[in-house]
Amino acid sequence: MHLFPINWIKPKSGHLFFFIALFAWLMRVAFILAFPELGSPAHMDSGTYHSIAVNLIQGNGYSEDGLNPSIFVAPGLPFLLAAVYRLIGVHPMAIDFIFSLLGVGIGVWVFLLARRLFGGTVAWVAFILTLLLPDLFVIVTFLYTETLFIFFLLFEFWLLYRLLEHPTPGRAALAGLVGGMVTLIRGVTLWLPLLLLPILIIYFGYKRALQSVVLFVVFMSIPILPWMYRNIRTFDAMVPVAVGTGDVLWTGNYLPHDGKYSYDKTMAVMDSIAAGLNQVQREERLLAEAKRHMAQNPCATARLLVKKFFRFWFWVYEATPGGTVRNTHSMTRIVLSLGYYPLLILFLFGLWLSRRRWRQLLLLYLFCAYYTAIHVLTLVVPRYRIPILPIMAIFAAVTIVFLYNFWRGKSAVEMNLGTSR
Repeated sequence: MHLFPINWIKPKSGHLFFFIALFAWLMRVAFILAFPELGSPAHMDSGTYHSIAVNLIQGNGYSEDGLNPSIFVAPGLPFLLAAVYRLIGVHPMAIDFIFSLLGVGIGVWVFLLARRLFGGTVAWVAFILTLLLPDLFVIVTFLYTETLFIFFLLFEFWLLYRLLEHPTPGRAALAGLVGGMVTLIRGVTLWLPLLLLPILIIYFGYKRALQSVVLFVVFMSIPILPWMYRNIRTFDAMVPVAVGTGDVLWTGNYLPHDGKYSYDKTMAVMDSIAAGLNQVQREERLLAEAKRHMAQNPCATARLLVKKFFRFWFWVYEATPGGTVRNTHSMTRIVLSLGYYPLLILFLFGLWLSRRRWRQLLLLYLFCAYYTAIHVLTLVVPRYRIPILPIMAIFAAVTIVFLYNFWRGKSAVEMNLGTSR
């Protein structure tokens, strides 16, 4: 099978597919032009990525202030911003237009994955559903990592499913290489090989699984090692991607704030704990403090973990992120709620409907569980859930097609939900 199959859609449907994608892109462009302030580099994490990119093109190195090197954020997005700024000048809105294309590309990857797993009808529904989701629609206007990360994460899933079909050295190497690139965008996928190993063992046994995973890890390391070497030389710290775990672990388990990020209040307490320390020392201090608090308050920490699980799956934003405490905006909350809660219900029902195909779907199951666990253990905000929305859309599409078939009095056999592969 080709990496990008030429015949992945029927010719007679190709024009419709193109026009849906074009319409989705134009709607995103219109939204960017209508609300240019949303993509302002002054908003929260956007400012960090933008500042580093500007310092890169000015010859000041990977630095937020132009003086001191940084290790606080993964390099993928800042280097992309720097490349674009060098080509066309410092115009942050240009990144929004690139993200608008990637946002449509996310829908295309969802189509390809859903088609591979459930067939063409589910793929079409998942494609349209993904393009309509408010969170995925709006996030393209922000200089955040989500859009870039999700696009390449879905590409990685595509490559991993090719590997699961037939574990050749070339497929393992390519999947590992892209996995390394994804990790440099967002370090959360650093432990992806731990998910891949048990899946491959179930599919092919220990020997072939270990061979594939070793190759995967070797090639995954290729993009990461130069950056890790830079961190060792600059900070004398063996940091593969970035620090920041200390910040989110401490914030997400700080009982006086109920594990929530309380903006200036949270930063004031953290800064008092880590006053005068560099980024690596700050990481070590906050990790130690977080572990100490959790060990001293095991019952309260356990209760908070349960709360954070429900926050991860049920919170929606109540207003547009702006870097300060948000005043509730009812329309924003209503739109995001109407876009998310029906999706969640359809997703859960889709999981149940497809339960007999657990082997083929194990990669998606484990990633959702892994991704949830990481944020439940650290910090939960609604934005951190966005990368799993495309997976939710695939299972939601299974439910929609099932309900349609049920209404028409047809069997769900065409979705091939009744067997395990």
